Amino acid sequence: MARPTRPTRPERKAELLGAILDYLMDKTLAELTFRSLAEGLGMSAYVLVYHFGSRDQLINDIVVSIESRLDRMRNTDVHDIDRAAWREFLLDSWQWTMAQRNRHLTRLEFEATAQDIVAAEPRGTSQEHFRMLHHKTRDWLMVQGIPEAYADTDARLFTSTFYGLQFDFVVMNEPEAATKAFELMLTVFFNNLETRLAAVQDA
Repeated sequence: MARPTRPTRPERKAELLGAILDYLMDKTLAELTFRSLAEGLGMSAYVLVYHFGSRDQLINDIVVSIESRLDRMRNTDVHDIDRAAWREFLLDSWQWTMAQRNRHLTRLEFEATAQDIVAAEPRGTSQEHFRMLHHKTRDWLMVQGIPEAYADTDARLFTSTFYGLQFDFVVMNEPEAATKAFELMLTVFFNNLETRLAAVQDA
């Protein structure tokens, strides 16, 4: 089915994406088709093709919509983030994940990541977002005074743990236990920052 050449309305596409994300709360991306989605939403498949063009573009738009929660971090200069603001951002991100609806959105994001690794034409956004958080954390640590070699390793450990705890919650659905582990991770992160700074001053 060819996509119409008329321009789509961004606000209508956003409305459709919201409905699609609700529909996917108990489904996987692997089983998603225009036909099944149209039946589930009670609309014509033509409407979906009109706004998304192809299944690949639909999946990409779904994932980009989920990943947009990181836009605040992407658009912030690390020189403008003090320790309190950094902690607040991390806590806000974690609280977002703890909502059951967002748990399923994170599940879909992890599914898309796994598919992207072996795709013939990978989207690359999963790697880009991991790299962005890693590099933002590294650069923020360097602004605090940590040498780059240490900052890069500490940032990778932080980023991997951050994503790992999200995966913990997706798999186990134990928000209180996952949150305790997240809070411990923050304590370790900031304690390690102080230890690194003390070592730099003593050197």
